[in-house]
Amino acid sequence: MKKRITGTLISLSAVFMSALCGCDSGTPDVTESDVTESIVTRITGELLIDDSDDKISEYPVTINDTVINSSPKSVICLSSSLTEMIFELGYGDRITGRGSYCSYPDSVLSLADYGKPASPDLEAIKRAAPDLLITATSIPSKDVSALSDLGIPVLYIASPRSVDEFGRIYCALGMVFEGLFDGEKTGNSVFGNIKDALTGHDTELGRFIYVTEGGFIAGGDTFESSVLSLFGENVAASASGYGYDKSLLKEDQPDVIILNSNITESELLADEVLGKLDAASGGKMISVSSSYFESPSGRITALVNELSENKGEENEA
Repeated sequence: MKKRITGTLISLSAVFMSALCGCDSGTPDVTESDVTESIVTRITGELLIDDSDDKISEYPVTINDTVINSSPKSVICLSSSLTEMIFELGYGDRITGRGSYCSYPDSVLSLADYGKPASPDLEAIKRAAPDLLITATSIPSKDVSALSDLGIPVLYIASPRSVDEFGRIYCALGMVFEGLFDGEKTGNSVFGNIKDALTGHDTELGRFIYVTEGGFIAGGDTFESSVLSLFGENVAASASGYGYDKSLLKEDQPDVIILNSNITESELLADEVLGKLDAASGGKMISVSSSYFESPSGRITALVNELSENKGEENEA
C-alpha cells in the first residue's frame, strides 16, 4: 500500500535547478505546495511512499499540467525535435507514431504518420489509443479534452528559448519515461554531453548578429541568441524577438554576420542596411543550418564544427 504525503509537491523547475540542466542529481527537499513555473516546463510531483519498503514512488509526475501516472509504453510524438530527443534519451522504442515532419532517426519513417503538428489526424490518433500524445504545437482545448476523455493525455512542450530551457526539456522527457528521479538523472546525463560540446570549444566569433529570412535579426531572448552567445556577443541582445532595429547597426557594427541557411549572401548584400555593413562588404559572413534552431536536438553539437570551419574560411578570406 502506498501512502501520500499530503500537501507536498516537488517543484523541479525550482528545486532541481542547476548550472547544467535546470535539474539537480540529488534527492529534492520536500516543500509546501508552492510551484514555480518555467516558460517551457513546469514539473511537479507528489511523494508516494510504499509502506512495505519505504520506497519513494517515481510517479505521478505532472509536466505542464499534464499528469503522467506511469511510464508510457506507446507514444505518438508529433514534433520532430522532441522525437529526436526521445531517441537520444533511449526511449525510441516507445514511439509508435510520428508527425509528418519527423524524419530522424531514419527508423521513425517506418512508423505511422499522424499528420502535421498544426493539424494532426485526431481520429486516427483516437483509434491508435496511445498512452500519451506529445506535441510542441498547441492543440485546441476541445480536442485535448476529447482525447483526455478517451484516456489519451496530451503533453505540450514548447520549443526552447534558451540553452537552459533546452536542458529542462531533456529532464522533462526523462521524467515522462522514467519518473522523477531516474528520469531526471537520464536527462542530466544526455544534455550534459550536449552542453559540454557547446561550451568546450575555442571558437570565438566576437560581436555578431544572426540574420533570418526577411532580414530579421535575432534579439537576446531568442534561442538562436542563447546558443550563439556561447561563441561571442550578440550585438542585438537588448532587443526582444526578431524586432531589432537594423538602422542601429550603422553605429554599432558587428564583427561577423551569421546567416540562417535559408538566406543567401547575395540576398543579404542586397539589403539596403545589412548589405552596407563592414562585415558584409568584407566577407565576414557565416552561414549555419537553420535546423539547429528551428528543430533543436542533440545534433546541434555539429554547430561547433560548422562555426569553426566557416570561421577559418572567413579568416583566410
